[in-house]
Amino acid sequence: MKPIRLLASLIVISLFCVLPAQAQETPKLAVSDLGISYVFGSPITFQARLLNLPGPVSEAHIFFRSEGETITRVAPVSVNPDGLASFTYTFDQGPLRPFAQVRYSYQVKLQDGQEFSTEEFFFPYVDNRFPWKEREAEGIHVHWYAGEASFGQDALDVARQSLQRGQDLLITSPTAQIDVFIYASLTDLQQAFETGGATWAGGHASPDLRVALVSIAPGPEQGLEMDREIPHELAHILTYDLTQEHYSQLPVWLREGIASHLEISTNPDYPRAIAAAAEKNTLISFNSLCNSFPADSGSAFLAYAQSESFTNYFIDTYGQTALIGLIQAYGDGLDCEQGATRTIGKSLTQLQVDWQSTVLGINPGLASLGNFAAYLTVFGTILIVALLNAFLTKGGRNAR
Repeated sequence: MKPIRLLASLIVISLFCVLPAQAQETPKLAVSDLGISYVFGSPITFQARLLNLPGPVSEAHIFFRSEGETITRVAPVSVNPDGLASFTYTFDQGPLRPFAQVRYSYQVKLQDGQEFSTEEFFFPYVDNRFPWKEREAEGIHVHWYAGEASFGQDALDVARQSLQRGQDLLITSPTAQIDVFIYASLTDLQQAFETGGATWAGGHASPDLRVALVSIAPGPEQGLEMDREIPHELAHILTYDLTQEHYSQLPVWLREGIASHLEISTNPDYPRAIAAAAEKNTLISFNSLCNSFPADSGSAFLAYAQSESFTNYFIDTYGQTALIGLIQAYGDGLDCEQGATRTIGKSLTQLQVDWQSTVLGINPGLASLGNFAAYLTVFGTILIVALLNAFLTKGGRNAR
């Protein structure tokens, strides 16, 4: 009988351990009349009716955050006697992420101290300024508002072809549906970016949201623009599928280089920009393109051009397997020099010298000299100052 009594005692003790934890859980409130109203970029109004409140409300709050964000916004909410809660967000705590799911819930404290909360709800914060048309196939959802049905179908066909080419190169597959939003003007696209608190010159991808935004106007050039813009942004999403949370550890030149490599129609101005920079000895060091691209448009254009050419050279020289190995090395946290060294036994600096020699025909000695031009200039300046100072000092002594 003793084992049975011991077992019974353990069960009672376990119950006493569990019950207090359960009692601490905040009771859930039922809601009705959920509503979200906004014009993209303008204040957002949240509304809900909190049901079966057992007493007068002392205070209430709404908690909300955009997908991919770690910070939850908290704001006080007014609650009417009939339980209707309303709150308007004016972006005073920062913009919401465009095209992200926004999760939100309510928490209420009664005058007698009781606390209640609702389940978590969500809504997609999309650009509702335009009457979007849609076409969908094979996990790709294309949205556009200017142009006929044929425009959307052409974009969908390019997207499907682009994904296949990207999968073949990166040996990966999309993990979920991808949405492509096509704006008819660069102004419309940039306004969407500014709403999210950032600016970009052209298209943009949010890989973790699986959303690509591009600017393509219907017309004679639409095919060429689709062949460039859509593959470029989809490549970022596929690269994210391959690397997941390590995506941000990849050098910017590599991310953009892969995206440019997968464009169906290449930019004819890229080779001209590189040739002009090589002639003026103003090529950008790839080590300086690891974390970001230059802010000014001219240097940024050269950075894109170099990244495409350099990535093409790497793939042509070392192959697809080496490219995947390079991506994995950087995903493992190695820096720009170490990632290249682990993959092919050469540093990034040496790779740039090889690229300049092979692709641009620049003498390796001159390329190395160019890399040290800034140091030579500083050294020369210091030397001149030292000689001038010595001359003046000697002259002063002779005058005495």
